[in-house]
Amino acid sequence: MPTFGQYLVDDALPVQYRGRGTLTKKNLHSVLTDVAKNNPGMYSATVTNLKRLGDEVATLEGMSIGLDDLTNEPKRTALMKTHATKYRLAKGADKEKALLTAQNAMLDYTKTHPGRMNQQVVSGGRGSHGQLMKIVGGPVLARDDKDEIVPWFISKNYAEGLKASDTWVAGSEARVNMIKTYLAPADAGDFAKILVNNMGDKLVTMPDCGTKNGIALKASDPSVIDRYLATAHGQHPAGSLVTPAVAQRLSKNTMIIVRSPMTCQASSGVCQKCQGLSSNGKPHTVGTNVGMRAAQALAEPLTQFALDAKHGGRVNTQEKKQLRGVQGVRQMLEMPRSFLHRAVLAEKDGDITRIEKAPQGGHYIHTGGDKLYASPDLRITARVGGKVEAGDALTDGIPKPDEVVRLKGLGQGRAHLVDMLHGIYQREAGGVDRRHLETLARSVMNHVEITDTGEDDDHGFIKGDIVDYNRFNAAMSNQRKHVSINDAIGETLAGNVLHFTAGTRITPSMRDTLKARNIVSVNIATTAPQMVPVVRAASRTPLLNPDWMSRLAHRYLKESLLTGAHRGDVSDLRGTSPIPAYAAGTTFGQGEGGRY
Repeated sequence: MPTFGQYLVDDALPVQYRGRGTLTKKNLHSVLTDVAKNNPGMYSATVTNLKRLGDEVATLEGMSIGLDDLTNEPKRTALMKTHATKYRLAKGADKEKALLTAQNAMLDYTKTHPGRMNQQVVSGGRGSHGQLMKIVGGPVLARDDKDEIVPWFISKNYAEGLKASDTWVAGSEARVNMIKTYLAPADAGDFAKILVNNMGDKLVTMPDCGTKNGIALKASDPSVIDRYLATAHGQHPAGSLVTPAVAQRLSKNTMIIVRSPMTCQASSGVCQKCQGLSSNGKPHTVGTNVGMRAAQALAEPLTQFALDAKHGGRVNTQEKKQLRGVQGVRQMLEMPRSFLHRAVLAEKDGDITRIEKAPQGGHYIHTGGDKLYASPDLRITARVGGKVEAGDALTDGIPKPDEVVRLKGLGQGRAHLVDMLHGIYQREAGGVDRRHLETLARSVMNHVEITDTGEDDDHGFIKGDIVDYNRFNAAMSNQRKHVSINDAIGETLAGNVLHFTAGTRITPSMRDTLKARNIVSVNIATTAPQMVPVVRAASRTPLLNPDWMSRLAHRYLKESLLTGAHRGDVSDLRGTSPIPAYAAGTTFGQGEGGRY
């Protein structure tokens, strides 16, 4: 039976959205988004009604926490005692595993806690299970100022009060989190500028770039909504808009190919079809700076990411290594040498011939004639006798994006970056429009260095040139031939196929991926120019822009000016970057009214 509160919420919603049971913050947001797109005339009244209801309930009813919500349950006490014993009996590295196992068990317990605070978390109203766990379950472990787990089992929770020894152990983590709280706005603000400077020139420049390519996503993935099909699926031809109704008609496990900003072939910016619909359910008008919007959407949650650390929002996982918060986003985009949880990747195709323990700890993995070192914190996933391709992960952990690009190509690197960042935003902020991340991936991984100009000089390349990827892709189209995917193994891809980019070596695993998407033939390069992808840290990628005036909107101004003068760089007042036009005090863009 619906509760009285559910009847009140239903009365605030349009008739067709009533009777859906308990509404959490997440699915209420989904309902309001649906109202805004399909019934915009009702949106204002619906939001007003819900706000009025919330104000009345908060004023007249409210919600209080009693002692019953904080008292330890027998289940919690028994669970804590069991894991404390396991920790005490563990030896060496197994002690850390015991702590992580105990914390995960306490998190699972917290999700079933009968108290009203758990109702707040489940509804999305306030807090997270990671925070609540420390109150009603127990933090179990703490980290020091170097982010290492302290070998100490914290058996109390915040409701009953920590012991003096527990408080001392947890103090270092508390101080570090307090410092992060004060530094969070500055760190997030700095990174927001980096995002803007990378994506500020991604405008909608044309109605349709004409590509028949896209990325593969499950029909059940919310990210497919408001995009256009790149290929026909069932009764829906290529170019059809994927609405919720269309997605429902497709089997939820069906993989569909949809247009994406990441695979758009517009010579500059992105086209309307690849960008899809805006948040109001309309196509983006030509001239809209979708890159700037994406940068703002990705930057907004960053401060909250950092602030969450103060409240203990981070929960450790034993089996899966994850990146979290601002530092996780920064690591994926800056790609430092000291890359946390860095996975070991195969440098070339070959067999795993031997795995041996290293004297200093960890393991050596012998493959393809290489001897690769895996640190003690990494779990070996490769097996002796197994075959691997260049770029395959040999351990658990997280592949470094620039290494993925170097070994598997620009397209695979973009896809990896999007997946990893999407996971961080999903864990920390409940998700973000995947198209924003696709725009970012295309922006920060969009340059190649010409290593061989080939036999055709019409493209104007000089050996050593660093050029925009789409310019290189256009040159590849002049010298290629169409072959069966089975005959293409070992050849160089001569055009975009799914997320794979031109210039990528075709491997057996790529063939299998394409066949699974019903792609049985591809274009391969003949005598086209050769290249190597160029990937820089996001803070330095804007310096690859050939427009010297656009580079001055970023940083390293002296370097930009000297490099520009040395190379004879020019600036386009009517390019997609608004900076030159602002600096010159003139209109920017092309077409009627100075717009694209």
